[in-house]
Amino acid sequence: MISPLSVAAFNAENFYLLLDKEYGRDELEALDEADYLAMNASIFNPNKERGKIAAIAATILEYDFDLVSLCEVGGMETLTAFNRIYLGDRYDCRIHEENSSRGIYVGALLKKGRFPGARAKAMPGAFSRNLLRLDLGEGGGNLEVFAVHLKSQHGEDRGLEQRIREVEVLCSLVRTRNCVVLGDFNGILIRGEHQFEYGPLLELPFADVLETVGIPIDQRRTHYYFGPRANFAQLDYIFCTEDIEVLDAGVIEGEIPINREQRNRLPSDHLFIRATIRPSG
Repeated sequence: MISPLSVAAFNAENFYLLLDKEYGRDELEALDEADYLAMNASIFNPNKERGKIAAIAATILEYDFDLVSLCEVGGMETLTAFNRIYLGDRYDCRIHEENSSRGIYVGALLKKGRFPGARAKAMPGAFSRNLLRLDLGEGGGNLEVFAVHLKSQHGEDRGLEQRIREVEVLCSLVRTRNCVVLGDFNGILIRGEHQFEYGPLLELPFADVLETVGIPIDQRRTHYYFGPRANFAQLDYIFCTEDIEVLDAGVIEGEIPINREQRNRLPSDHLFIRATIRPSG
């Protein structure tokens, strides 16, 4: 029988960790804040607060995920530094730096030794962020995983036409057996309440892991937004083809913020979504 896999998706929100040399964790955290920030000269994409980076790492280590999909990562340099300094080099890093005008990409962490022979490929298509396909090989039950970050709801038409195109291409690429699609979809894909552009994806034989384990809709929030009023919604999903067994799933949520100031103290405006699954092989 194929061993279960623990998988997660998380939008790390403008996650940059660009350094001027290879620091150890104690050495990095002992640096003056100004010296730390000066290593990344960008005024638009500065290095992320070290306390927030440490909190992201603590969640990954606590749950000991086999695979983590991460959105809004500032390239391979950031991902490898994060893995080495904060995760004890426990993971293999996969990322392709394509498409993003903001320099934020979809990457993945694969637990070392868990997926020998695993392959990663950037998928074609006019995506606003890169689409990453992972083939996990025999160690991962020959599972195929697509890590996504679809177009946000910003711009003149709130990104609608671009998202429609991205959903169409995504549907043409995924297979309908032994496949997982996970990440930040930037919209509502809850069946019966979904935005229309996601309809083609929901017509495929995929199951939302939170729906599968019976989590009520009002408890499926993965994103906090404070504008004129608070808006908490599920924008992040893990979809599995119906032949995959979903053993457990949930959203990792601590204290819920009540205003923008409290939200800004959190590692991200998104939450980790996780699942324990058994591939069909």
